[in-house]
Amino acid sequence: MQNGSLSCLKLFSIFFIFCITSILCFTSKAQDPVFSQFYLSPLQLNPALTGLTEDPRFSANYRNQYPGFNNAYRTYALSYDQFFPRIKGGLGFWILSDDAGDGILKTIKAAGIFSYKTDLSRHISAKMGIEAGVVQSTLNWNQLVFGDQIDDYSGTISPGGIPFPTEETAPEKNKVVYPDLGVGLIIYGGTLYSGISVRHMNRPDPDFLSINSDLSPRIPMRWTFHAGASWPVFTHIFRQTFKMAISPSIIVVRQGPFNQVNGGATLDSDFINLGIHYRISSGHSEALIGSIGFKTNKLKIGYSFDYTVSGFPLSGGTHEIGIVYLLDNGDTESRYNDCLNIFR
Repeated sequence: MQNGSLSCLKLFSIFFIFCITSILCFTSKAQDPVFSQFYLSPLQLNPALTGLTEDPRFSANYRNQYPGFNNAYRTYALSYDQFFPRIKGGLGFWILSDDAGDGILKTIKAAGIFSYKTDLSRHISAKMGIEAGVVQSTLNWNQLVFGDQIDDYSGTISPGGIPFPTEETAPEKNKVVYPDLGVGLIIYGGTLYSGISVRHMNRPDPDFLSINSDLSPRIPMRWTFHAGASWPVFTHIFRQTFKMAISPSIIVVRQGPFNQVNGGATLDSDFINLGIHYRISSGHSEALIGSIGFKTNKLKIGYSFDYTVSGFPLSGGTHEIGIVYLLDNGDTESRYNDCLNIFR
């Protein structure tokens, strides 16, 4: 038994080093929306997390980032996934809508995922996921304001109440559609898990101008490494024993010059969970994240707030709501009891 534990620890250590090395070797020039309550949006974190239950699972997520800046970023997501024992794999579908600049740039992505599960040993399993999607980005040119539209005294509106015109030339198209591919891998066993995912593998081109394909700002690959654990604990309240779990986690995201590290832990019980995480972006402290959630056998509802610590007190922080509904038969906890419970 001791040799098995040492082999498991060695495997996780090798995989951890490989993931960190891979992430640090790639650079890019943009960032995608990332949910603070990653455990309530597992398909957005890693396609390999598709199909963690044999019953249909549905989730909905809403994120309002920096509402103090006129609704700078709003993100919505819906997903479905399920594991099918006959094919030893999971199938999933998710759709995400991202609204940047209060409607200036809108992006909608729809993707399908297939995941496959294999046992590496009696105590260690691996899941691999493949994602194929299509993205539509829409630019609202009329909402953009250029320098020649701003008057020193009147602002952007003339005394007659008409916006100042601009000499900038509008692009020939305000909508682009392109394919988007991704893969993911997760290894887990006992109380530990470790995973890596790669999004935008095909480096899609969302260019509205189409002037020179060699100079167009292709979307860089997004590398995500995540690892965590689940340690069961028991507490006694009023002579009753309650089962809880402490789940520490770390997420490292790399996309071009942008990088993000999110670390913390959640305390999960049969009916409530509490979380505290801290996010660092590109080497600078960004936010302290507090979360609270309530759950039953079928339903999870969570709320989180990102308190900005990066010097933008007027940003209003970030509000996030997540809902997960599982069409189970009531014995979910008895069937699933491992380190991935936080994602179920």
